[in-house]
Amino acid sequence: MIRAAVLGSPISHSLSPTLHKRAYEILGVAGLYEAIEVSEVEFPQFMAEAISIDSKINWRGFSLTMPLKEIAANTLSEVDPVASRIASANTVIINRSQNDVNLQVLSTDVSAFSSIFNRMELTQDCHVSVIGGGGTARAAIAALDGRVSRINIYQRSEKRNRVIANAALISELVFHDFSKLSDISSSVLAVSTVPKTASDFLLSALPSKLKKEQTLFDVSYSPWPSASLSAWDFAGGSIIDGLELLIRQALEQIRMMTMVSFDFEEMYKALRMHAMEVINNA
Repeated sequence: MIRAAVLGSPISHSLSPTLHKRAYEILGVAGLYEAIEVSEVEFPQFMAEAISIDSKINWRGFSLTMPLKEIAANTLSEVDPVASRIASANTVIINRSQNDVNLQVLSTDVSAFSSIFNRMELTQDCHVSVIGGGGTARAAIAALDGRVSRINIYQRSEKRNRVIANAALISELVFHDFSKLSDISSSVLAVSTVPKTASDFLLSALPSKLKKEQTLFDVSYSPWPSASLSAWDFAGGSIIDGLELLIRQALEQIRMMTMVSFDFEEMYKALRMHAMEVINNA
């Protein structure tokens, strides 16, 4: 039986168990996927015990949310080059043999963002903005890299500039502070990765009128829909919600943890429907 979990703090709000459990049911896979509260301080000891040869639980893998994405990328072994470059990993796969344990540490956030951007008509001269500087923002930047010539980054502090700069190998990054957030009104695509506690900054900067081809992608999914998405939609723009990112990053985790192949788009539809039922009944 597969044993897996999502780790983070706080974790009670996570929809990941809902998604993974439903996927196991659809695939006919025996598995248990749970949410475990693990702080940044507790993470090293938790992982050491989880990957030990003598571990009492045969863990198959973990999904990671904040604040663990950065510490995983910076401290675990066998980190994927992209996850290492963006200093953010949201997935740990544990491969056990009789006398050894090997890890795969990677970011399915990047591949999820890429799958979403693939359906957008982004050209080199598009005005694109990323709001925030954390691990999810850097995953978005890595997925946008090379699709556009310049990516505008809006954040409250300059302290992350150096690590953010590593996320792009091709596109030019232009840094702005939150006082310039109103400039996103000219964006063809704005990706917001700020937590709910910082959403007031974004709301105050949103324009009152937008074109349909202007898209706000807000990675927040709790509450759903976010106030920012509702305001952008009301102003006439297009929206992508955080549920899409959450589900698409989970699809690759599910494939790796179960080692079962499936149609991603069909599974996405099924998990999206299930997630909406859970949200509407909450």
